[in-house]
Amino acid sequence: MQVSNWLRQLKHWSVSLLGLILLGAAGGHILTDDNRVLTNTIEVMLPIAVAIGLGIGGIWLKRTHSVDRTLQLTKWTAAGALVGHAINLWFEIIISLEHTPVGEPVPLGLNGAAVLMSAGIVLGYYYTGLEAREQSLECPDARFHALTENATFGVVTIDGSSTIRYANDAVEALFGYAAEELVDEPLTALMPDSLEHQHLDGLASYLEDGERRIDWDGVELAGKHANGETFPIEISFGEYAVDNDHLFTGVIRDISERKAAEAQLQKHTDRITKLHQIATDIMSAETSDGVYQRTVDGADELLSCDVARIAVADRGQLVPKASSIDESLVDCEPMQTTSSYAGQCFQSGEPVVIDDLTFTRSTSTAREASSDSGLGSEQSGPSSPILCDDYPTEPQTTKYRSLLSIPLDEFGVIQLFAVEANAFDTDEVDAATLLASHASTAVSRARAEATLRRERDRLDEFASVVSHDIQNPLSVAAGNLELAADECDSEFLDNAATALTRIEYLTGDLLTLARSGKAVGETTPVQLQTIAKSAWGNVETATATLDLSTEDTTVEADRDRLEEAFENLFRNAIEHGGEDVTVRVGALNNGFYVEDTGDGIPDAARDQVFDHGYSTGEGGTGFGLSIVRSIIEGHGWSITTTDASAGGARFEITDVQLSS
Repeated sequence: MQVSNWLRQLKHWSVSLLGLILLGAAGGHILTDDNRVLTNTIEVMLPIAVAIGLGIGGIWLKRTHSVDRTLQLTKWTAAGALVGHAINLWFEIIISLEHTPVGEPVPLGLNGAAVLMSAGIVLGYYYTGLEAREQSLECPDARFHALTENATFGVVTIDGSSTIRYANDAVEALFGYAAEELVDEPLTALMPDSLEHQHLDGLASYLEDGERRIDWDGVELAGKHANGETFPIEISFGEYAVDNDHLFTGVIRDISERKAAEAQLQKHTDRITKLHQIATDIMSAETSDGVYQRTVDGADELLSCDVARIAVADRGQLVPKASSIDESLVDCEPMQTTSSYAGQCFQSGEPVVIDDLTFTRSTSTAREASSDSGLGSEQSGPSSPILCDDYPTEPQTTKYRSLLSIPLDEFGVIQLFAVEANAFDTDEVDAATLLASHASTAVSRARAEATLRRERDRLDEFASVVSHDIQNPLSVAAGNLELAADECDSEFLDNAATALTRIEYLTGDLLTLARSGKAVGETTPVQLQTIAKSAWGNVETATATLDLSTEDTTVEADRDRLEEAFENLFRNAIEHGGEDVTVRVGALNNGFYVEDTGDGIPDAARDQVFDHGYSTGEGGTGFGLSIVRSIIEGHGWSITTTDASAGGARFEITDVQLSS
């Protein structure tokens, strides 16, 4: 390490050392002069001045120049000195001998060597400076080429006239041109004609005013391949100047895959959005048939099919029910659930994909696949999605070539047909499966609502019977009983009157239960104190007492139905607690309560008090608390029983939406 540093310092001071050597040589020349008198002053002073200049210049070079350049100047200076001395020897010795008498000494001068030495210094300084500059330029250029030639992205350099000065090998993979073909060609050769004027005008404007009108980092444009096809590219620009040349270098990437992925993602997003809209429309259908029709219409709009059909399971068969095109389904024959593509899909509960129906296992199955119903052909296989595009039989003539069958749970199947082969990819299968899921949910809801409508119709019919067929005879019996009581006095008549009154109460509760059910109308903010007072006034309270401690609590409720619930709770308290019972209505954190000072409800009976017809009081119908529960649950609230603070019954109504 020390030797290396010593050599480095020696090279750095080489010019000064050379000056000392030459100065010593000049001094030796003076000392060896026999006459001790030098008649030519220039001959003496010039080499001394040059030697001193080298010494001083060496100090400057040591501080301002590199080791390599200083050593190069030393070599040039030494070469100049040697050449100068050689010329001196030629002129002074060889030539001068011819003109110098024999025996006289031949004078040697240093001025010629000094001149050439000085010339060597000047030439050497400029030459090594140019060489250093070329190396400084060649080194980054070499690094640039080494980097770009091994890069996977295209690199193109153009000048101010948009002429290509450089292109790396990766450009060929992008544009189909060899790199050497593009040099000296216009950059517009790599872009569509529609961008040519825009590019040239933009470049000219930038060179004129230096204002960037686009972002140079990651510009998305269209490139043109040698075969004329266009493709998406991304370019990042940079600029630099070399002498008087204004150069621009662009890094180019093919973003076709990224654009395809973005397009696929956008397509998926659009499909999900459309699916949501279709699902909303399907769920709004009131009947199963409405669901089926809206489903096939939505499938035709959402998926790559030419026709969508639904077949509904009915007693071991799949019966055509809806189609997305204007066609008669009367002529479409039902299929067995144990055969056909539709049957296989229904039995397995998994999608079935047929990529090409023209290749089937037999002519008969081909005819079935191409029938007007389009709902299946004989085929057996695994229960997972099946890709049947490789049947090694003669192709048959079919109207549709692609088939996708999706199960509708226990309701049937959706079948999608396309004229083109391979029409249904994985995304189509996923979207169709989601659509089928929404359709199944909608069918379940529509059937449940249809059942509820039938039950409601029966209740309405029952209410009509109670209202007319029972109330009218009851009124006649009550009237005749009063007439009979006027004519005679009998305890049997009193018993009959009591029974008729019980029947009247019973029919009244039955009518309320049948007509109201859990139906709750429009809710508004109401005060519990106001509702409770109004309900208390509608009940025969005798000497009972109402204690209100609701603190003006306001709830969102159907006023009439809530008042009806309070009436039944008050009647229940008086019926079981006696005529002098105290009934208290109070507020809870998430609702309110109604309690009394009666005997309470036995623990064993708390699960039964809300059942239809359950009653422990004399003359009770058993429908009062059942009606209360229907009203409370109709509001979305909950009701439970517990012991009151005074030992009576307490009903707590919770999950109540309190109004501010």
